[in-house]
Amino acid sequence: MDRNKELKELRSDEAFAELLGKAPPRPAPPAADEALIRAAVHEEWQKVSGRHVRRRHITSFALAASVLLAVFATLNLLREPDGDIRQQQMATIEKQFGEISVNSRIAGDAPMAALKGGDLIKTGSASGLALGWHDGGSLRIDESTVVVFEAANQIYLREGRVYFDSKTGALSSQPARDSAVELSIRTDYGVVRHLGTQYMTQVGAGELVISVREGIVSIDGKVTARATAGQQFAISATGALSIDDTNGVDDWEWVENSTPAVNLDGHFVAEALAWVSRESGRTIRYASEGAEMVANQAQLRGDMRLPPTRALEIFMMTVDLNARIEGEVIVISED
Repeated sequence: MDRNKELKELRSDEAFAELLGKAPPRPAPPAADEALIRAAVHEEWQKVSGRHVRRRHITSFALAASVLLAVFATLNLLREPDGDIRQQQMATIEKQFGEISVNSRIAGDAPMAALKGGDLIKTGSASGLALGWHDGGSLRIDESTVVVFEAANQIYLREGRVYFDSKTGALSSQPARDSAVELSIRTDYGVVRHLGTQYMTQVGAGELVISVREGIVSIDGKVTARATAGQQFAISATGALSIDDTNGVDDWEWVENSTPAVNLDGHFVAEALAWVSRESGRTIRYASEGAEMVANQAQLRGDMRLPPTRALEIFMMTVDLNARIEGEVIVISED
């Protein structure tokens, strides 16, 4: 290549670099991604500059840079910007009672519509919240509890007790789903995750306690463990693990008390019984085929705002059936 041609191509390179220099700045990527991108670009530049300067090298460099920018753009789309989480509605409030504080503002008994990402919720004594989780499912917050909505599918439980039903029942206001809703509960003991389930997580008195009503729950942190339906496991501050296979219904009473109102109008008794069963953790057993037939044919009217087992007493008075609770079983019989 003659000297004049080489100088001409070098001037083209300089013009190209100047053009890139005048381009408006792009949003800065996170430090970790920026370091990776810089390293990759530098490696490619060294490959180019180590050879004779030719037009095809400039093309190769531009193509490599474009690919890297495309990769960064994809990563940026997948990443949820920190600022956006506070604009996302995380949960709708279906029931609240007692003293509720949101971001240090006392809500009291005044109705709230929704909670957003970043919100810090504190409940007072004899207080609670029932929330429709933004992707579906039901999240309950017990009294004397502190929770932060810190990510799209994660909350931080600092202290207190929460309950999550990833599927909800037939009468729930949450939409029916074929698969379980995702939710991670971060605690100072580790992250709690579930697989299609109903479970309760409690932090306090120097330990983490997880009770499983349905499905499978795991903890990954100081201790890695998992529990299935009917089990309860506790992890102490020192990391000691204990498992109890006698997880009954007594500790779940607060969940019933925070159950949102349901519309029974037009629903069959059998559907209402399924709702009571899911909310109370008790199994429905029919004493006869006749009792089951009546439950599948008789319809109910109106709304119900009482806790499920109390509601059971009321709506059963409107049909020719009796209900009695025997431990963890609700027996349905004909009059």
